[in-house]
Parts: sequence; C-alpha cells; structure tokens
Amino acid sequence: MIRRAAALCLALSLGAGLARRAAAAVPPASGGELRVLLPATPRVGDPAQATAPQDLALVRALQATLVELDAGGGLAPGLLAELPAPEPGGVAYRLRLRPGLRFGDGTPLRAADVAASLARLLARSGPAREPSPHAWVLLPVAGADAVLDGRAAAPAGLEVLSDLELRIVLAFPFPELPWALAALPSAVVSSRGAGAGPFVLDGRDARGVRLAPNPHALRGLPFADRLLLGAAGARDAARALERGQAELALRPEAVSDGAVPAAPLTVTVLALQRSRLGAGTEAVRRALEAVDRGELARRFVRGPSAPLETLVPPALLPGRPRPLPAPLATTPAPRQLTLLVPAGAPEARAAADRLQVKLHDAGIRASVEEAPPERFAARLAAGDCEVAVVSVPVLGLRPALAAGQVALATRGPAAARRAMAALAGLDGPAALARAAELERSLDLVPLFASGQRASPAPALQGASPRADGGIDPGDLWLLGGGAR
Repeated sequence: MIRRAAALCLALSLGAGLARRAAAAVPPASGGELRVLLPATPRVGDPAQATAPQDLALVRALQATLVELDAGGGLAPGLLAELPAPEPGGVAYRLRLRPGLRFGDGTPLRAADVAASLARLLARSGPAREPSPHAWVLLPVAGADAVLDGRAAAPAGLEVLSDLELRIVLAFPFPELPWALAALPSAVVSSRGAGAGPFVLDGRDARGVRLAPNPHALRGLPFADRLLLGAAGARDAARALERGQAELALRPEAVSDGAVPAAPLTVTVLALQRSRLGAGTEAVRRALEAVDRGELARRFVRGPSAPLETLVPPALLPGRPRPLPAPLATTPAPRQLTLLVPAGAPEARAAADRLQVKLHDAGIRASVEEAPPERFAARLAAGDCEVAVVSVPVLGLRPALAAGQVALATRGPAAARRAMAALAGLDGPAALARAAELERSLDLVPLFASGQRASPAPALQGASPRADGGIDPGDLWLLGGGAR
C-alpha cells in the first residue's frame, strides 16, 4: 500500500504543502520512528472530550473528519466524497461518504456511525452529567435541545438515508456547518472507540503513548512506521531535539532554531458573574476593560499571542469593532471580589495576579483562588465566584463557531446557540460589531489569544502548523526515511 495517497503529487511539487521545508527534488521518505514531545502526556483520545493541547495532538493522530483543511486553510473533502452544499433554503445538507471506508480496527465506517458519533456530542455524561465541551458542533441541528433536555437520544435533524448518505437538518440557516464538520470534535468514532485517522493506539509505557500505522487510513499508510507522543518541559525538549532523542516538540516556547508559530487560537476571557456582582457589574467591567490587554499578552503568554478585541481570535476576525456605548455604572464596584482560576493554567494564573494589582489600583480588593478543572467548571456554571478566568481552545475556524465555543464554555448551550445564530454567515465589520454586542450581553471581557509552536529537528519534514494550529502526524517524514 502507498504511504500517503498524496506522496506522488508532493514529490512533484515539493515546494508547497507538507514538504515546504524539504530540500528541492527530495521526495517524501517512508519509515522510522517519530518521537513528539508535548507539554504533558496525552490522556484523552476521544474527540468529544479532548481540550488540552496534548490530548488534541493524540486525537489528530487517531481520528479523521468528514471535511478537512487544505494547505491554504480552505475546505476539502475528508471522509466525505465531496464538500457538502446547502439545499434550497439553507437549512439542510446532504452528506455522502466515500465508499469502502473502514475504521482502524477494520470495521466498515457507515453513515449510521457518523450520526451516532455526532449525536454523542450532545449526550450528557460523566459525574456532572454535562454534554461534551464540543457540543457547539451540533447546536445548530434541529432537535439538539431535545437531546440536551433528555427528551431524545439523538437530534431529529440527523437523518441516516443509507450506508453512505445522511442528511443534516438545521434549526436555522447556518452556512458554517461544513467548517464545523472540519473541526476535530466532529471526527467519526465507532461504537467501540476506533478512529479512522493515520494511526492506531499501540499501547502506553513510561515514555508516553505509542501508535502504529492504520492500515485502513483514508490516504494510505502514514510515512512513519511508529509514532511516540511523550512529554517534556521546555529545557528537556530542547535538549532532546539537540541530542537526536526527539524529532518534534509542540509547546508554547520555541525550543529549536526552526520553530514555527501556530495561529493563536486559544482565547482567554473573564466571565463576570452578575448574580454575585449585582448592580456593581458595570463598575467591575470598566475597571477590567481599562487593563492593557496587549501588555498581558506580551508579558504573560509564553507562546504566540495577540490581544483580543472581541470573543473571536484576531486570526479569524481581524480588526477592531466600533466602541459600544458603555452602560452607566450607577452603583460602585464591590470592595472585594474573587478571581477564580483553573489549577494547572500558569498563564491564566499570571494574568489573574496582574489583574489583582490593577483592581487594587481601582479601589477593589481582589483575591485569586485556584480550583481543579472539574471543580472550576462546576463553580463557573453555578456562578460561585465574582469573576472567572476562562481559556477556550477555538477549533472551529469561523467567527460564528468561535463565538459559540466561547459562549458554551462560559454560559452554557442556550447562550452558545444564540451566539452562533447571531453570527451565522457574518464576517468582517458586521461580525466584529455582532461579536462586540455578544461580549457585552454575555458579561464577558476578552483578554488575549495564545498558541503553540512546532519546533522540529533538522531532519523532520511536514511540521508546518495548519490553519487550525495542528499538525497532521501522518504527513510527517524524516529525511533518510527509516534510519531510526
């Protein structure tokens, strides 16, 4: 079997795409083990639950999506035979799978698997009985609310027509649906947990997560014979690359001379809890909006960064909206409040410490409190703090999708659906204006966007991040092939 279906084309046009950094006239080589170092060892390979950078890297290795991003950041068919187009009226899409698809365990991949995989993004599970953090993918679908409310097992808008076809009916026109189907959370997973990506899980050991080539992968076998996803701090990662003990590091800091920045797509916002701040909410907002967001991004973000003008990363929605008239702060801010931060988030903690100083200068005494991630989410949902620092990895590359993700993470599914409907089909100045209105209505204060860097060893090719900040591990290859 060929190593990748695109290998021949890449060999003929090596100056573009995954081989952009390779020497001219050197075709992609097969073989070898690729050792990738991440901020932490991956734990979650389920696209419905993965949010941490290391877990998203594992998902990219194991899973495949219906629609893919091409080298230019546009859309291309993935598991689908062609890009989906809306039916007349814009509230339905018909999807047709490529024939002969199989999961990594060899079982056929059918339209029913697609429908079940998407539907589980809405299912409430776990101790907290919450939907997936990526439920935003399905919120525009008709009947999504019935699943969230426990009245249905699957949304009525997912219609399986045959083994190869299904139809998605929407609750409102949403031209961004194909982009949602290109996002990692929409990857198709079998009922037994198998994926259709370039690799399959081969085990775990002290070094990290081991992966082997998927013989049924859509684009053929990946170039590498083995993939190891491990963990290392910045200094250890730099040392490993220098000594030939790793081929790639994916983390915020640059740890090799050839480091390539990814677009800063993780947004950090402040969620103000009006139930706790009451009439003093606007005074607190004004104090927080006066903080220099550019300074926060420069001083406290280790990776690529940018100050936020709206809830949407500037990589997706550049520009600055017109200032909105500020509501009168008729009631003074409370003399004391709590800034809640998730534990294990150093940049959020550093930003909170800086905000604490700025609030003190405004006459507000603020304390910073950390909470474990699950407890943090529960307290945010319950409004059990005055202000929460929330970071959201944006995976949908359209303003409506990004706004939906942020709204879901901070205010829940109903607010996310409203945000997505409000920005549906918008871009440019119209989207900027609507995003600014949403920010105000959701009681959010945007701070900054941050991202990762890909630091490759000299022999590694194909390590340029895509538009969504990720790297397809199936496209990575070593000069000299299987020398390792």
